[in-house]
Amino acid sequence: MPLFINKYMGLSLPEKFRAAIEKGVRDIAGELRKLNPDEKRQLLADLRKLDDCPDGWKNRKNMTPKKQQSILLCLHGAIDRLLNPEKAKAKSARNHKRIRESGQQKIWNDRNAKARHEANARAILENKDHKEPTWDEATLERLATEIVKYIVDKCGPDGFVQVFGGAWPGMTVNEAMEAECFGKGSSRHAVFIDDTGRKFARYRDVSTHVELFAPYSGTNHVNADDLEKRIHEKLIDMGWPQDRRMFVRKGAGSCRGTRPKGMPFPYYTGVLICEQSMEQIGIRLATTKDHPPRKKRKRSSSSL
Repeated sequence: MPLFINKYMGLSLPEKFRAAIEKGVRDIAGELRKLNPDEKRQLLADLRKLDDCPDGWKNRKNMTPKKQQSILLCLHGAIDRLLNPEKAKAKSARNHKRIRESGQQKIWNDRNAKARHEANARAILENKDHKEPTWDEATLERLATEIVKYIVDKCGPDGFVQVFGGAWPGMTVNEAMEAECFGKGSSRHAVFIDDTGRKFARYRDVSTHVELFAPYSGTNHVNADDLEKRIHEKLIDMGWPQDRRMFVRKGAGSCRGTRPKGMPFPYYTGVLICEQSMEQIGIRLATTKDHPPRKKRKRSSSSL
């Protein structure tokens, strides 16, 4: 199926790039080890030759020594997280607490909200002339049938699946899917079975066990929504058990959001497949008890 996308790019660093860092930190016997300064510089030089090396890590003309040093510090931090994961988690928790208490979190939230607004505006402008026809019933049924067959074949008797949709302004399709496939905020879908220091699972935690692809990416939200719903319907109607799927209902919600109907915008339908069961890779479906209770909104005096 030529439409499948199967690149693993992480939320902060590309998945293969992080794997290359880990490979460089292992010795001949495969054990993680400390690197001396010369070894770190050589590892950085090797990493910069990779196709998925982030732009911020690449060597550029007229790069200041301070910038070079900051990149080495980033590499040092990545290595430290491999060697001392628990220490790194504790340090991260302390940093988050300090950020919250200093008010810096609000500044970052405002900055991110502005960036999202600008990305949406650019996406609307860039796609205004990219109107895409809505699939007819025969096309929708054919695509959904092909994808369901692929899911059944790949998952086997134990594997699980997630089928979801969304929009991807300001990101690649893969980056958007990786951010969305396990849910966000109060709608996160999976938790770790064992105590890992972090409760909710993310794509990066299971990326080596799963396949992630986009059977549809385009500018018509109807195609994205209908394909997601049709796959849901087929799997549920064939009796696919809940413990082997992350979606609960058939096509709940829409990737359109608050945008006007018919507005061209970058949408996708995503599929995550795992040949192993959730239990085998150390996660389970989240329940309402796993999520903190939502804060009740205060009623304004005018409504009393």
